[in-house]
Amino acid sequence: MDDFRPLFPAASFRCRGEYLRASERIVVLTAEHSPTCDIYLRERLRCSVLPVHYWLLGQEPPVALAGAFVIIVRYADAASLASLERIKHELAGIAYLLDDDLAGAIRDRTLPFHYRAYMAHFWLRYARRLGALSSEMWVSSEVLARRYGGAGVVHRIDPAPQRFAMPRERAANDGATVNVFYHGQKTHRADRKWLRDVMRPVLEQCGDCRFEIVGDRRVRRCYAGLPGVAIVPPMPWPEYRERSRTTRLDIGLAPLVPTPFNAARSWIKYLDIARHGAVGVFADGEPYAHVVQDGRNGLLLPPGDKQAWSAALISLVRDRALRDRLTAAIDWPTDIKTPPTFQQF
Repeated sequence: MDDFRPLFPAASFRCRGEYLRASERIVVLTAEHSPTCDIYLRERLRCSVLPVHYWLLGQEPPVALAGAFVIIVRYADAASLASLERIKHELAGIAYLLDDDLAGAIRDRTLPFHYRAYMAHFWLRYARRLGALSSEMWVSSEVLARRYGGAGVVHRIDPAPQRFAMPRERAANDGATVNVFYHGQKTHRADRKWLRDVMRPVLEQCGDCRFEIVGDRRVRRCYAGLPGVAIVPPMPWPEYRERSRTTRLDIGLAPLVPTPFNAARSWIKYLDIARHGAVGVFADGEPYAHVVQDGRNGLLLPPGDKQAWSAALISLVRDRALRDRLTAAIDWPTDIKTPPTFQQF
């Protein structure tokens, strides 16, 4: 079966939780190794004046929940929701943090079927309970804010400020090879496939270019026959985060092929590329135009225009001075959105 239309849609999600108690502590319900939690919350919550506790899915709450403001990061399970429901009237509030359109993923056929099926199972089983508990939503993009705009109290949240391993702080490559990379995971299937035609002329015309892409045997088959391609297996978030801090690469790609799921993404690929000390080449428009100034701290190219991307990459591979100038300008955006709820933390 490949028709999920009867499931609970994003437009009908409502935050119906009402809480009057002042916050005494913050409890973050999260998976053990969650990039969403690390990118959006941990740095912010280090500065909290309230005690902060992390409640891992599948485990008991680490502290008493009475008086807690709870942040649910993407997912919940039956046990955690039951714990919250039992003590609902003693909570200070619940925010549901969403950095992808989980409901929208169900209908997007550009995504792997097993991912869509997992989202269908999760959303059908838990969306109404999440809505009944949540007093507000925190979403990571303007598109998500529009899609879930009927939920009630919806706030934008950008990644928390964090340090980059900037090129001036790390030894540069010796110049013999220019390392281009794309590190999309399973939900980036359309981008990985699209980049094959983009990279073919780059690799054929630039003998000093190497292309690194994360993938499995399907990606290996897709890129078979192209010179200079290295397929890196998917890795757990902690391993990838550490690798990105210690491995210098040169040019990172964020094509964001137009699909319903991609349209709602945030700009975290900017962070992944910056941690590698690399130049970023991004699809123009939301969300990257929010953080990238074309020709200053990266390049913005027309989404979906393979010839424009190939030509720009060939020029960038051949122009080290331009790469050095662009990487030297990598910075943290100044217009960062933080939910106003953080003011009470």
